[in-house]
Amino acid sequence: MKLEILTVPSFWKTEMRQKYYQLQEDNSKLVVLFPGKNYPCDKPVLHFAGASAIQSGYDFMVLEYGYQAARTDLDIDDLQRVIEECHESVQRIISQYKEIVFISKSLGTIVAGEVHEKLGIPIKHLFLTPIKDTIPYINRFKGVVVYGSKDEVFNHELANQIKLDMATEVIEIPNANHSLETNHAPESIEILSKLVGIYMNFLI
Repeated sequence: MKLEILTVPSFWKTEMRQKYYQLQEDNSKLVVLFPGKNYPCDKPVLHFAGASAIQSGYDFMVLEYGYQAARTDLDIDDLQRVIEECHESVQRIISQYKEIVFISKSLGTIVAGEVHEKLGIPIKHLFLTPIKDTIPYINRFKGVVVYGSKDEVFNHELANQIKLDMATEVIEIPNANHSLETNHAPESIEILSKLVGIYMNFLI
């Protein structure tokens, strides 16, 4: 496996270092990981999404946002800049792939939806712990949605606004919070194991 670091200039006066893992030459399958606002891709839920992508034969790109690279907070008014910078990052490699999957978390579910709109190509989505403003993107692009029953941001009432059909599935994880964890480590490990099963099934 080859790791390439793609450096992308950012509005936040720094360079984003996008990690791009190539499993094999001429691979036609790609997974892109979109982190949450304060949930980078090296945290468990997204780390194991990347590990599942490799095991399933995908190349994958691990995104970081400009404000994360600059070690600062996000002003929500600058969200469009995050979207534009992610679009630029993904655009550098996307043309060589025929099968593309976006796995996104929390605020990243909006970024993934907006980048999909800009690219205008077929993309499969796995939306992890989305937020209210993600619902229009879920209803437009379809995909699998995963959230916890004790998520303080996304609840059962919001999940009911998702239009279910053959291309859309909503999975509620009992007792899990917005990080898809609980206060009990063994239970959190069980949830992580369940998530890996969802990833592997989704990436078949």
